[in-house]
Amino acid sequence: MHQLYSIPVGLLTGILLALLLPSGAPYVAWAGQIFLSLLKLLILPLILVSIYASLSGGTDLKRIGGRTLLYYLITAAIAATLGTAIGLGFSADLPAGLLDLEQVEQGGADFSMAHLVGNFIPTNLFASLAEGNILHIVFVAVVAALASRLIAESERNLLLNGARALDALLMQLLRGVLALAPIGIAALVYASLANMDWAGVFQLHAFVWAVALAAALHALVALPLLYRARTGRSPWPFVAACRAPLLTALSTASSSATYPVSKQSLERQGIAERVTSFTLPLGATLNMNGSALYQSILLIFMSQLAGVDLTLPQAIFIVLLTMASSAGTAGIPGGGIAMMAFMLDLLGLPQTYLALYILVDRFFDYPITAINVWGDLVVAAIVDRDVRRM
Repeated sequence: MHQLYSIPVGLLTGILLALLLPSGAPYVAWAGQIFLSLLKLLILPLILVSIYASLSGGTDLKRIGGRTLLYYLITAAIAATLGTAIGLGFSADLPAGLLDLEQVEQGGADFSMAHLVGNFIPTNLFASLAEGNILHIVFVAVVAALASRLIAESERNLLLNGARALDALLMQLLRGVLALAPIGIAALVYASLANMDWAGVFQLHAFVWAVALAAALHALVALPLLYRARTGRSPWPFVAACRAPLLTALSTASSSATYPVSKQSLERQGIAERVTSFTLPLGATLNMNGSALYQSILLIFMSQLAGVDLTLPQAIFIVLLTMASSAGTAGIPGGGIAMMAFMLDLLGLPQTYLALYILVDRFFDYPITAINVWGDLVVAAIVDRDVRRM
């Protein structure tokens, strides 16, 4: 019964129902939304207290933080470069004006330094909590934890013990929510695939193959090779042990909602809590490998459809642009629309091409999110191994 009532079975059930009985999806969609809402309910407080507890009470902040950011930079660079190279190859023969794109309202403001600062530094903590801005929550947690290291030890311990107690409470709530995972995931997949515009997606078959190839190379070659090189272990048992967060990400299209599942899965494998509490919340916001390769390919195809011949400097700019923009992409389904609007402006492409993003994103959001989470899991395991070796 335990094997039948599991996340893989829930995923398969949702796919079969979408193919065999698509008309029934609206009647069960609410179950998937309830499951996703419960996961989101735990995200912000769990991120806030886990980062605070990790940084406030940790003794090896420099070792964990520096390595985490370095590996995030490396994996993002690999993903963006891979996506750009494959996108250039697959889009070479794509005729301009292949699709008749409708006008779409712009999803973001003009690109400016003020906007970048606003993405990282909050002006109102309560507004950030209400809006679910994870990047702001991470910023507040890091600043508060660093400041707490300068106050009296008795006061710091009081705050630290409170944060750890709240973290334990939230993890207990998480275990209750995860008991509903097979049902929630089946409903989410059922509702999403039942209304999929397959004809529109497969009209851009070259784009589909480009994303599939780049995703496969990054997820099955680049990240496993990095894991083996840094840990000396085979990556495939690690993949099998991480199937719960990977399937959750694949089913929910939300790296943020998957964070609690990733944390629980890694700690069951013996990865230190101080590592998971620091790397995973940052990864849910900053380490978007899948988004980087996906957005780079999409921008190149958009340029080709618009009749723009990309030069080498422009291709390099796309690599850097997608590395930066993917870090600001919201970790929720459809969270990249605003960032894509900014990138279109920077490349001089019309905002009508947001329609292309909306067309393909519903399909690719799920596997791309799984790659985002896979990158977070690999980095967490590598950082844990590095810290233990020191």
